[in-house]
Amino acid sequence: MKIKRKMKYYLIRLFRLKSSPHQVALGLSIGLIPNWLPTFGVGPLLSVGLAKLVKANTVAAFIGGVIGTLIWPLLFILNYQVGSFLLNRNIKIDEPEEVEYIGAIQHTVEGVVDGFHSSGFLFLTGATINIVISSLLSYFIMYFLFKKYNLQILNKISSRKYSNKVSP
Repeated sequence: MKIKRKMKYYLIRLFRLKSSPHQVALGLSIGLIPNWLPTFGVGPLLSVGLAKLVKANTVAAFIGGVIGTLIWPLLFILNYQVGSFLLNRNIKIDEPEEVEYIGAIQHTVEGVVDGFHSSGFLFLTGATINIVISSLLSYFIMYFLFKKYNLQILNKISSRKYSNKVSP
């Protein structure tokens, strides 16, 4: 229940922002980027720094960083799967427990040094493709939602349902 309440809080905060739809959408999409890489907890801080660099909304970037922090094991799996698919390598990783996170950092560094034959290169290739696709998708979806349905979404999220309460 605590996670649901936090998510609702961040969504309300996101849709109450007074920035332009472009700045909010850019901030959210920039905020998701560090979570595709092994940042281990500093993703939201990197998100805010990146948002300041490109003059995007920092609150939206922080929210994007927090959302990505909750699902980073799945993002790592997607990195390996996309990288192995694109490079025709057969690495089977289907569960978050199968990803060795410390090994991912080591393999990523080795992938830069050793080249095309390491699992780190698969990870980096998958991460690059996933970053580009997720950034573009999240930008356009968020831009559309914020521009067209900002007030309707905010009203729906923040509405309270009173059941069997008698007013004084």
